[in-house]
Amino acid sequence: MIDWRPEKAVRLISSPPGELSTDWFLLNKLCSDWMNGFGCVLFQVSEEMDEEVAAFCHMLRSAYPHSDRSKNGGFIWSPSVGHEELLQGLGVGVKVTISSEHFREPLTFTCDGSSTVDLLIYQTLCYAQEDLDHLDVTPLTSLFTEKVVEKLTAAILDLVELYCSTFNANFHTVPQSHSCMAPVQEAGLVTNVLSFNVYAAHRIPITWAASYEGFFLSCSLTHGGIELCAPQHTSKQSVSKYLFHLVVWDQRVCFPVQINQLPRESQLTVTLYASCLPPPGGAEDKGKQRRSIEALGWDFSFKVPVLLSVSQVDFPTSSFEVLFSTPPPAEFCPQYDFSRLDTISQIQLQDVLHKKAFFWLTVEDKRLLWEKKSFCQSESAALPLVLASAPCWEWACLPEIYALLRQWACLGHLDALGLLHASFPDQELRRTAVQWMDSISDPELMDVLPQLVQALKYECYLDSSLVRFLLRRAIGDVRIAHYLFWLLKDNLQDSQFSARYQHLLAALLCCVGRGLRDEVDRQCWLVSILTKVAQKVRDATPSNRQVGRPLSFLDEMKQFFLMNTSCRLPLNPALLVKGINIQLCSFFNSNAVPLKLSFQNLDPVGDNVNVIFKSGDDLRQDMLTLQMIRIMNKIWIQEGLDMRMVIFKCFSTGRGRGMVEMIPHADTLRKIQVEHGVTGSFKDRPLADWLQKHNPTDEQYDKAVENFIYSCAGCCVATYILGICDRHNDNIMLKTSGHMFHIDFGKFLGHAQMFGNIKRDRAPFVFTSDMAYVINGGDKPSSRFHDFVDLCCEAYNLIRKHTHLFLNLLGLMLSCGIPELSDLEDLKYVYDALRPHESEADATMYFTRLIESSLGSVATKLNFFIHNLAQMKFASSEDRPTLSFAPRVHTVKSDGLIRSLYICRHLRTSTSKGYVFVVKVEREAQQEVQLVQRTFEEFHELHSKLRLVFPSSKLPSFPSRFVIGRSRGEATADRRKDELNGYVWHLIHAVPEVAQSDLVYTFFHPLPRDETPGTTSSKPLLWSPAPGTELGEVKLSISYRNDKLFIMVMHIRGLVSDGTDPDPYVKLYLLPDPQKTSKRKTKAARRTCNPTYNEMVRIPAACALIGCQLSSQRVFCPPLYSFNGGRLPLNQRCVLWEEMYQVVI
Repeated sequence: MIDWRPEKAVRLISSPPGELSTDWFLLNKLCSDWMNGFGCVLFQVSEEMDEEVAAFCHMLRSAYPHSDRSKNGGFIWSPSVGHEELLQGLGVGVKVTISSEHFREPLTFTCDGSSTVDLLIYQTLCYAQEDLDHLDVTPLTSLFTEKVVEKLTAAILDLVELYCSTFNANFHTVPQSHSCMAPVQEAGLVTNVLSFNVYAAHRIPITWAASYEGFFLSCSLTHGGIELCAPQHTSKQSVSKYLFHLVVWDQRVCFPVQINQLPRESQLTVTLYASCLPPPGGAEDKGKQRRSIEALGWDFSFKVPVLLSVSQVDFPTSSFEVLFSTPPPAEFCPQYDFSRLDTISQIQLQDVLHKKAFFWLTVEDKRLLWEKKSFCQSESAALPLVLASAPCWEWACLPEIYALLRQWACLGHLDALGLLHASFPDQELRRTAVQWMDSISDPELMDVLPQLVQALKYECYLDSSLVRFLLRRAIGDVRIAHYLFWLLKDNLQDSQFSARYQHLLAALLCCVGRGLRDEVDRQCWLVSILTKVAQKVRDATPSNRQVGRPLSFLDEMKQFFLMNTSCRLPLNPALLVKGINIQLCSFFNSNAVPLKLSFQNLDPVGDNVNVIFKSGDDLRQDMLTLQMIRIMNKIWIQEGLDMRMVIFKCFSTGRGRGMVEMIPHADTLRKIQVEHGVTGSFKDRPLADWLQKHNPTDEQYDKAVENFIYSCAGCCVATYILGICDRHNDNIMLKTSGHMFHIDFGKFLGHAQMFGNIKRDRAPFVFTSDMAYVINGGDKPSSRFHDFVDLCCEAYNLIRKHTHLFLNLLGLMLSCGIPELSDLEDLKYVYDALRPHESEADATMYFTRLIESSLGSVATKLNFFIHNLAQMKFASSEDRPTLSFAPRVHTVKSDGLIRSLYICRHLRTSTSKGYVFVVKVEREAQQEVQLVQRTFEEFHELHSKLRLVFPSSKLPSFPSRFVIGRSRGEATADRRKDELNGYVWHLIHAVPEVAQSDLVYTFFHPLPRDETPGTTSSKPLLWSPAPGTELGEVKLSISYRNDKLFIMVMHIRGLVSDGTDPDPYVKLYLLPDPQKTSKRKTKAARRTCNPTYNEMVRIPAACALIGCQLSSQRVFCPPLYSFNGGRLPLNQRCVLWEEMYQVVI
């Protein structure tokens, strides 16, 4: 008999016995038969005692037969119980007691209410196993047992073989010998449709069973991401429970496509879907709610833990093996010159080719490309677009495609990357692409190595041409092997492809030899130690992170270098270090608290190797951004344009950790700007003053400004194209040599940081007035600003010529797992930024407007100011104030004790209307008297910073900065000289901690500018007009096409001012033109004698001469060219500066 009791008071369990599942009777029968007459009756209803109950039970058996799984799921609960009541009973325990005269004691256990009757049978049989030892074994029972064991052995062997063929197991079954091989048939001759049986999905998580219903499989057939036919679906089934939860379909799936129509690389994807159960509520609410269908996972997916869910798909057995052989190319493939096309077709085809990538080809674009493919072969880079337009990749169509591939001109090394996308799975196509890349140089290969590692995901087979190519090149160059190792190791975190990368990593380590294996082991050990240290520092409280405390965390590093004499850094295999300078190590005040590490160089004459180690930040996005900027810089240099870019290394050593190279002699813009106060971001002089401080001579300063102009232009172009956001003044750095560069690329491709619903980055890129101040040499536009604009536009147009390269590089990274580069919309940002469909002139005008927009944006400065305020909480007491005009700190020990200070005179500066005061400095043990020049504002800065450092000390009073009348007159300078003399006398006689402080001795230390009387800054180098010119020069770009004259007015320099800054604009017209119907004019430039326009005007070329007029200046360009006389070459663009003269009236 069976005794069952509820663990909790639940209505279903307290139902009458007749409401139990009819499978209880199946349980009774099975157990009784198996025990060979033990007479164990688990449960029965006495018909004699209660005929009404017995009749009700017979009715339930008839309505819910145990053999019909659709009506009777085999659960303990009766199938007559409502679904909602069944859900309420999930998780309720049921106590089961089974008694028998053959059991020494009753069998008692607790099971879940959703358990099946089969589970009770299994548990009962397991319990009865001990009693089986006492059974009498007859020949009949022995023969029966042997047959059962044979069947069980065969079933287990099939299961092991299925496991080995499904998963990457390190063991295999012994292959059975076959007397004859199965016949082989070409795939192109097999006309059978693709079909298979879907039996079940095993090990369904219990959370799915409680949250979903109506489970079904969707089977789709794709090639290169394109569906070959409509997906096929199974019926909807509920979850059953045996040993584990499972969903049983036992259904045949048949695709309406023949096998000979399938490409070799066709992919079958099986996806599990289910309907979400509605939340608890009334029946009326349920009817109104819509059942949403959710994808729970797919075959070989890791949306759930590994091996948690397994689907069982059985393909039909066949009497022959299907062989797919590569067909030979077609013998004839036509090729025609592009000019043979009609004009309309040429325009249409050019518009499609200007898209540069196949991602945005429409159906009509593909039809046109494939139809006109014979005319496109002169454009080698168009091959990926043409192949992406192929209507079919089945076996019968491949000869035509392969003939086109063989006849096409070889693609360049980097252009061949376009054939390694997921859209091109064909093995012959990928083999050809790798063959074209075979001669790529090692430096070029390292530039695109991250993309090639990602392309391994799109290979259908592990043994592929790309895998062999990478392993062969890794054996030939240790740098490639080094970077390939770390890229493969980083991708082990990609759960979907981790098994493939594990095999490739093992193959690489097997190929490179013992020495490199030992080296990478040391590097991995070093990274693990640094990760632990970074975690300890990050977990420490802010007070424990102060000076001295983080150093104790690095003791393990000492032990590492005691056991290893040297180690190469993952950042660069050329960096070989032998120890760490713990005293020079620190950390940065940011959310991730990165470590600043100083390693000892193994080279005795080499500098220390300073790096930043980050743990908690994903550096893959920084790696990708710097890779794009590095490739941009190489393109510029190859075209003869050196943008003076600072390219530093950044390398991810695993998800959430990595190393970044530190650039010496550089400060952030915030640190430079706050030297002028927290509002320094709104001032124009901080950057110029800082560069002047570190480049005191005219020659040094001019070189620094030149570096700044070039590098600033390169940064503007690169950050705009890549959509780099979150640009505050701590993410932009400036070297003392004038080179500007960006760091920390956590936001890119236009994914801006948000303040609520407001974008933090409002300008196209960061270009502020203090940067323009450095370029112009003052607060007014100069001719050097023209150079900056021209550099930006030229650099922008050079990158636009390589649009397809950057789209290919970024497109191959779509599956790398970077959140901000995950779909085509992210890729389209770069496409829209490069505007490949526009001409160079239109792109020049466009980028000029971007420069104007960025320069006029107040939001950038406001963003800087807000960041300054936010960083004040991180200010450390150890951050000592420094003087904005002094490049280094000087002390009493280094310079000698000051005996006396005296301001002997004042001088008028040559660059402004102010005055400088000459201070005579006498020091002990020095016979020579030093003369230093300081302005009143610099004396005020000294006093302000002394008050910050010594708030409790008594300082001498400082003269008032405010005067009535002209503040820079001679009388004011005389009065201030006397007041400052009193101030410096009291200062030098103050308490020693003030009088001998570093600030005082740095202030009175001689600077190179002190050697030139009356100068405080370098005179900017400006363009000066040539003798004989009175109104400067105008820069024009002239071209002729489509019966129209295109004139771009670019710049004007050297306009003569009448005392006020004019608002000039340009008028252009053709001569002779009495009616002036050809007159065109530009917009007015505001308040400048050196305007930049970059505006295009279009004039019908019906006359012979060109004239130019500036409003209010009455100037014109003399007759430049005569079209009829042939003096202007119409087949090329002319860019020139022309002098302007006053009109003779």
